[in-house]
Amino acid sequence: MEPLLTPNEVQKLLKCSLPYVYKIAAAGSLPCVRIPHLGDGRKADMVRFKKEDVFAFIERHYTGRN
Repeated sequence: MEPLLTPNEVQKLLKCSLPYVYKIAAAGSLPCVRIPHLGDGRKADMVRFKKEDVFAFIERHYTGRN
């Protein structure tokens, strides 16, 4: 298994904003792994992505138009 990607790495691959990465993950358009923070006082989970899921997202939304 390849290492999981951070939201920042996905942002660079998609050349989009970081909030957009979180938005498409929350909407379920881009599958993600949610890793809970345990006992460190944070409320939000860590979000990580499989590279293959990012590439599949790109293929699903590719229109072939310029």
